[in-house]
Amino acid sequence: MKIDKKLPLLIFRCVALGLGLGVLTLLGMKQIEATEALYLLALAVTCLAACSLGENSAGKEQ
Repeated sequence: MKIDKKLPLLIFRCVALGLGLGVLTLLGMKQIEATEALYLLALAVTCLAACSLGENSAGKEQ
């Protein structure tokens, strides 16, 4: 079975989107502290950075 090389990048983007929407929802319901939300948003930014690094390395291979 062949795995698409862009699939991990898509997964990282989806995780970042889910973290962002989760933080937004939890803050709206007042169910999360601001410091905890900051940690989750930092994780989302890290996922996006990893995705960006993957895109840059994939472009150099071709």
